[in-house]
Formats: sequence, C-alpha cells, structure tokens
Amino acid sequence: MLLFSLAEQKKLSVVVSSLSFANMDYILRSTYGNFSSIEKLTLFKTLVEVAPVSEATINLAIASSFTDFEDAIQYTCALQQNIEYFITPNLKDYKKAGIPVMSAEIFLSLREQR
Repeated sequence: MLLFSLAEQKKLSVVVSSLSFANMDYILRSTYGNFSSIEKLTLFKTLVEVAPVSEATINLAIASSFTDFEDAIQYTCALQQNIEYFITPNLKDYKKAGIPVMSAEIFLSLREQR
C-alpha cells in the first residue's frame, strides 16, 4: 500500500493503537499461521508508531457515545495522540468524530493536492 510505502520513506508518520496489533494478529494467524503472523507484525512494526491503550483510553472509550467498543478505543486512543487524520475503511462508525476521518485513498488524494 502506498500509505505504508510513504511511511517507510519517512514522508509521513503512521500511528496505530496497540489494540490494532492484537486485531491484526488474530486475522493473520487464522490466515497464515503463527510464525508468519509474527513475521508480518514485526515488519509492520518497523513502519508505524504504536500508541498505547491505557487505562485513561479505556475510561474515555467507556464514557463515549460509540456503540462499538473497539471503535471507541481506537478513536479515543487517536485523540490522545493528537493525530491529524483518522484513517479507516470503516467510515460509517465515525460520523460524529471531532477529527477528520477518511479512507486511505481519500487521504492520499488530498495529500497529492497539496
């Protein structure tokens, strides 16, 4: 993906929550097996900054109006990191977000226009 290629070239910073690694491991293990999952996660870790999911993150997520708790954790973690853009394919669950939420494709197209 172009987004991670740009991160590898240090042209942008990609921040993901620590929860994302657990989610990705679950999917990767079921598709590729344990060893390949760890290899892929290790490579992915070199491209991103990992934001912690703390007790404060969980408290904010619990108090939020999100109906999906995992979405609430991801969003509150992003807020705590003061990110500029929240990139997700799951746009419908972040309609009331206080920061710009967009797909990777839209983000990359806006970036090209600058």
